[in-house]
Amino acid sequence: MSPILRYLLPTLLLAGCSTLPTGPDILVLPGTGKSNGQFRDDDGNCRQLAQQQLASSPAPDSIEEGQQIYDISYMQCMYGKGHRVPIPRELTYGMKQEWHAPPPPNLPASAP
Repeated sequence: MSPILRYLLPTLLLAGCSTLPTGPDILVLPGTGKSNGQFRDDDGNCRQLAQQQLASSPAPDSIEEGQQIYDISYMQCMYGKGHRVPIPRELTYGMKQEWHAPPPPNLPASAP
């Protein structure tokens, strides 16, 4: 094997592993009163915007992080254009409820 191929082949193989997202990994539905044509136009514009956001941000540490940056940009764009964006369960925040014991019955009332 030639010395050039010996160094070039692993580099090409590693470069193939870290690809940028080519599309959203989330579901977005047309907004109320939006036609399929409007949805397709907005989808194309938002995909382009998400690619630009990804290219202008610091290099992601992983493919998953790159996909997350892309998806967030895409969701924000599509939502801003009036389309329906279901929120995945992992993005919702649970309400942490704390239980506090009732005050003792002989506690004097606080002064106003």
